[in-house]
This record gives sequence, structure tokens and C-alpha cells, in this order.
Amino acid sequence: LRIVTNHTFTETDIPNVIGIIPSQYYGTELDQPIILGNHRDAWVYGAADPNSGTAAMLEVAKGLGALSKTGWVPQRSIYFCSWSGEEYGLVGSTGWAELNAELVNRAVAYLNVDTAVAGDELEVSASPVLATLFTDVMEALNTNAVLSKKGEDMHTPFTLLDANTNRAMFSKPQDIGTLGSGSDYTVFLDRFGVSSLDFAFRTSQGGYGVYHSIYDSYHWMEEYGGSMGVPGSAFEIMADAAKIWGVLALRLSESEVLPLDHVAASKSVAGYIDQIKLSYKDAPLHLDTLVDAVGFYEKSSLEFHNMLLNTDLSNVVQLHDLNKKLAQTERKFLSDDGLPKRPYFRHVLQAPGMYLGYVSEVFPGVSQACDDGDYGTANQQILVAAQCVTDAALYLSSAVAA
Repeated sequence: LRIVTNHTFTETDIPNVIGIIPSQYYGTELDQPIILGNHRDAWVYGAADPNSGTAAMLEVAKGLGALSKTGWVPQRSIYFCSWSGEEYGLVGSTGWAELNAELVNRAVAYLNVDTAVAGDELEVSASPVLATLFTDVMEALNTNAVLSKKGEDMHTPFTLLDANTNRAMFSKPQDIGTLGSGSDYTVFLDRFGVSSLDFAFRTSQGGYGVYHSIYDSYHWMEEYGGSMGVPGSAFEIMADAAKIWGVLALRLSESEVLPLDHVAASKSVAGYIDQIKLSYKDAPLHLDTLVDAVGFYEKSSLEFHNMLLNTDLSNVVQLHDLNKKLAQTERKFLSDDGLPKRPYFRHVLQAPGMYLGYVSEVFPGVSQACDDGDYGTANQQILVAAQCVTDAALYLSSAVAA
């Protein structure tokens, strides 16, 4: 077999398109923006990847735009980001985040949809603090019959995965699993520590046969992209994706107290230690410091939650400070030095495995060192992770003490 390739290397602009519904605090340090993102560049036609997601984003923008014309102003600015250069290596989103670091550092959450529809089974991966929000949104949409129906509830039960492990977060029927890499949430979560979520409607097999090919076309989407044997159903499901995405954005922008659940997150992190113990049961790891740190995070998050229940929400300054604690705690999981061998990735709870493609690993500094047989580095990374988790717990505790 002989293959000849001919490549041309050029420098060119990456044209991201950004739309904003500004809050009353837009452009100030008080604004805590919500960022929605989807890439629009495709390998060929890209009917599923990414144009099903692009269609959903346009519908969300149209709906919230209509709401804005009535005089509504969100409490937190909502950004609609149409990324270019994703297929070249997440170039558009990464460059934009780096050039707008001050804004990104204030963001509450990043909500990503890449391929919105390539089947009719809903899968979502999320930072654990966003898991409760997603289940609440799905319950509200299904309870009020907002989503499409096909006999019984069309899109439930759904799979809810912990973004840090790619494993089910809750027992069925509400399962959430992990964000590793492979789409535009990567820079927001792995570099800037912004709590992130990604969802899609897929087949039970996960993949679809026309991925990244000339056959990912309008014809395929119309005939086969939705429910099996139901031509045209993909477009109904795109509408459902827009509804889910839009309600998530509204809950995050309009809630007086941000719907970020650190109690659920702390329980997830405790489970990560169990995963490390199981995966590397014969490794000489010294986990006591990390176990203590996670226990402190569990205690602090519960105390913070109980304090919120008795907080005077009419005190605007105090409410803003508490919401800042809720949003910024995720940043405490970032290591200043980054992960060994790849300092650009800074999140100590999760990262795509170096040899796993898009798949995520928990406590990646520890996991990767164990995979390399470097137990000295693994134990050093345990201390790094323990310090980051402790910092998160102290950050929440400082609000309780005040």
C-alpha cells in the first residue's frame, strides 16, 4: 500500500461568531455570564456533526431573543458562541477563551452541544455541580409535556454521566457520566475550571455510521437521524434539544441562588477515590491525605448548603458573594503548575487520558503516573490534588464562617 498526500500550510483567520444578551451588569465584574457553545465547521456536509447542534442553538437564540424584545433582561449575561476551527483541534473556542480570559474567569458555566441529534437516546456529561440542575430541568420538561412524545416519554430515561469519570452519576432512570475532550468544552473545563456540560441525542450503540463522512447529509438526517424507522423525527428531537438547552441557560441566568450543587459534587469526588483504589489496588499509593481533603469538602459543602437555606436573599451584595463562591469553587480544582507532561491541562479531578483519546480519567496526575509506573510522581500528585480539594473546601467554609 502506497499513500501520497499533499498538504498546504497557511495562516488564516478563525471566524467565531458571538451573540450576547446582556444583563444589567454586562461588562462589569458583577456579571457572571452563562456561555453556550457549538462549532459550525464540518468535515463535509455535517448534518449531524455539528449542524444539528447549530440548528438547536439558533432556535435557543431566537426564543430568548423574542423574550428579550418584551423587555426581559437576564440577571446574568448569556453568550451564544458559534465556534470555527473545531475540527482542526478546537482552535476557535480555545483561542477565544484565551483572548477573553477575564470574562471566562467570571463565567458560571459553559453549556456545549456539538452533535445534537444522531439518534433518540439522550446522553449528557457534566461537571458534578451541574448534575442536579440537569435532572431538575428534565423533570420539569417531561412533567409539563414540553418534550416530544412517542407513546410514553420519548427521551426518558436518559443517561447522566459524571463529566470526570464517564460513569453513571446516579442510579437509573437518571444517570449522568464524563467530559474528557473532543469538543469545545475542553478549554473551559480543563484550562479555566469553568463547570461544563455537554449533551446529545444518540443511538444505543453510541456512534453512528456516517460520522465525519460525505454521508452525514440532510438526506441521512431526514431518513435515519432520529428514531429508527421514523423519517423526519430528527427535527422534532432537535427542537427538544433546543428546549433543554434554553431552559438550562434560563435556570442558570435567572436563579437568585445559582443551581450549583456542591453536595452532590463532593459525593462524586469521594467516589473518584474508590475508583483509584480499584484501578490501582496493588500500587503503593498513600491516599490518606486525599481522603481527608475530600471528607472536608463534603462537610464544607453541606454546611454551605444549610447556610444558604437561612440566607436573606434581599441582601444583594451578600447574595452576589455567595453566588461567586458557588461558581468559583470549581476553579480551586486547578493546579498552577498543570498536570505532569501537559501543563496546559490544569484540572486535578479530571482530564482526558493521555493514551485514551477523548476518554477521561479521574485524578489524572495520579492515574497517569500509575500507568507509567512512576509511583513517586503519583504520590506527589496525590498531595497536589489534596491541596486543591482542601482549597475548595476552605473557600466554601469562609462563607459559612462569615
